[in-house]
Amino acid sequence: MNVLFLEIGLRIAGLMLLGLVVANFVAAKRLQYAYNLAGSATMVRQIFYVHCAYIIAIVSALALLCLGWPELLHEETMGRILSGFFGLFWASRVIVQLTYYDKEVRRKERAWDVFFLAIFALLSTVFTLAAIHP
Repeated sequence: MNVLFLEIGLRIAGLMLLGLVVANFVAAKRLQYAYNLAGSATMVRQIFYVHCAYIIAIVSALALLCLGWPELLHEETMGRILSGFFGLFWASRVIVQLTYYDKEVRRKERAWDVFFLAIFALLSTVFTLAAIHP
């Protein structure tokens, strides 16, 4: 595989990751996080919001890495290990969506379901390719 093609793929992955960051804020409003968590214990609510913030921070950092320094994700051993991890990470996200999420909601929101499955599958593919690139 051509290095330029791989780095373009990683930059596209960075743009998709930025889209996921934005999607997290849209999801919070659309899924009414505040309303649905209102009856939960304060500590549970706080843990939920902290977890969301940390996930957004990690996805943002990975997006910036992909956009600014894609070569770091495929040229050295550490970058390949990191890419391999994220290849597995995003593949596991596909599995979670297919096996754990409410099937009725997924059916009602089929377009979004397919859209996010495609994003996660593409992310898994790009990072896996970066990990195994010779």
